[in-house]
Order: sequence, then structure tokens, then C-alpha cells
Amino acid sequence: MAARQSAKASAQALQPAGAKRQAVATAGGKAQPSEIFANPFRAYPPSCLSDGLPFGQFPQSNGDPAPQQQTLNLLGDPAECFGGGNSTECNYSEPVTVTVWRVACSNNQTAVLMEIDRSGTNPNLYPTFPLVEVTQNNTTLTPTRVVNDPNTSYANTFVNSPLYGSDIYVFENYFSDQTVQIDYAKAFSLSLDRTITFTFPDYNKSQYVAANQGLPISGYLSTNWFDPLHSGEGMLTQIYDGDASKSERFFTAAWYTFDPLGLPFWLYAQGTITIGDSAANNVQVVYATNGGFAGNFGNATNNAWGTASFSFPDCNTMKFTYNGHTDAQTNGPGGSGTRTWTRLANINSLVCD
Repeated sequence: MAARQSAKASAQALQPAGAKRQAVATAGGKAQPSEIFANPFRAYPPSCLSDGLPFGQFPQSNGDPAPQQQTLNLLGDPAECFGGGNSTECNYSEPVTVTVWRVACSNNQTAVLMEIDRSGTNPNLYPTFPLVEVTQNNTTLTPTRVVNDPNTSYANTFVNSPLYGSDIYVFENYFSDQTVQIDYAKAFSLSLDRTITFTFPDYNKSQYVAANQGLPISGYLSTNWFDPLHSGEGMLTQIYDGDASKSERFFTAAWYTFDPLGLPFWLYAQGTITIGDSAANNVQVVYATNGGFAGNFGNATNNAWGTASFSFPDCNTMKFTYNGHTDAQTNGPGGSGTRTWTRLANINSLVCD
């Protein structure tokens, strides 16, 4: 218990009082706040867990390395041992199942997830969060930062926090000036309450199915794309939320290109995908006629052009195929083919890497 309590005190000392913002000095000497910045010590790419943590979905038969699983006996809430607290909770203990596994991220990176599943069913009694320590290169990081909300800079789960239900966590690095940070793509060992230990070797992406497939399409792939060999032409992709009850999203793409006379011409694609899809296939493509400038027109008409399919081998690459044409009167661009284009830049706060 003493180890748990000292670890909690250390964690609280590392926790900033609130979200920080970068300060920008002005000519008058005053610091003006700018945008909230990402944790430069983050343990995995933010685009890796863009859809939240996969509770209850750790890999079992999809070809990835099997998760490691052990049982740990967790104590009840020590805060109930003082000041006339609940003595039953103070003396409570419960065996829980701890599952730890890696997930594949882009660019040969990985995230480490841990799920704690309770065995008790009494709603009035609960175990508490264990002491979590990670050792790498003969250095042990105590406390280790684990949270149940991905892509956060300051959140933490403290030792002795109540575990009212089963939950899932991702391993992070503290936002601080610490010289020791964990690289979860390298070999490490994980200890819980100095009772059970999990050992992981160096990450090998060739063993993971997801690491060798296209990226799941999410908002991190909203950006501008271009062919470095042909300036002046490009494509804007955007991914929007769809019907949550159907786990769907909307994929859109605006291709700014040229007609046979060399005049600018836009093609617009929109389709529905399911969350987790790594490709948007046979998306309908249209082009507009009867338009005007600055709203000086009636109702523009969308005309069917053809279809296009999109996939993203990594954060900086888009592959697409197309097949379509305009009518003879419009005399716009048409044909079929396959192209591989490059990301122009990242959208602020949606860095895909």
C-alpha cells in the first residue's frame, strides 16, 4: 500500500494545474496565447487511435500477436479506512483480468493498450487502480501514465482510483521535461502492483495485419493532395460524421483539374463509408453546370460524371482510380486511370503521422 500511495503523490506532482498554451511574444513585450499544442512526447501517432479505444475488442484471431492476459487481485478503496468510512470496502479485494496488447500504427509505430475487466458484480463494492510501472533499458518509470481517453496531454489515472467498472487504457508519456520517456515500439516490461509482469519484445510490424493494410479513413485524412510532377492540379478530401447509429461517415473529394481547352474544371465526389473502412470504393462523381460567379446565378445543376475509388497506404499517400466523362456539350475532362498523390500539409490539430 505504501508503494501505491507514494506513486500517487509523484503522479500528482507531475500533473499540471491546467491545459497549457504556447505563448507568443508581441512587439509590446506581452505574451499572447496561441493554440493548444500537442504533447511532443506522445507515445503514438494521434491518428492511430482517432476513433477512441477498442474496449472489449482486443485481437484474438485476426492474425496479430495474441494479447497477454493475467489475473491480479486488487484491493478495495483505502480512503474508506479512515474517518468512519465503509469498513467492508476498506477490506475488500477482487480478482480482475488484465489484458495488454499492441496495436499497429502508421510509420512503424505502435500503441499499447491495457484492459482491466472486473469479476465482481456488487455495485456497492469496488477494487482500485493498481500501481503501474514500465521498465525499459534498465530504467523504471514510476509512475507510468495511463489514460482511458486517447490523444490527451495531461489526463492521468492515479493509483488507488476507484474502478467502478471494467475499463480500457492507453499508455502515454508525461508532458514534461523528463529525460526518460518510453518508446513503446522498443522492448519493455510492464509491472502491476509489483505482482504480475508483462514482457514485450521490439515491435515488428510485419506480424500485424493492420500495419500492412491501408489506413482506416478518418478526419486525419482530410487535407489537400497533389502530384509533385504536375503542379496546378490537386484534390481536397474531407471526412464528415454520418449516422452514428449506422457507424457511418461521409467521404468527399473535390478534384480541381482542367478541361481539354486548359480551363479550370471541378469534379466532386461524395460517398458513404463505414467507420474502420480503409477504402472508399465506387464513389459517385459529379460536375456542375449552369453556375455563375459570387452567387450571380440561379440553380446550378449537378451532372453524373462517373466513379472514383480512394485508399491511403499511409498518412502521406493517396491512391485513387477514376472512370468517367462529361457530356459532349460540356466537353469536359474524362477517361480512366490510377494515380498516386502526395499530402500537401497537415490540418492544424489533425496531424497524421
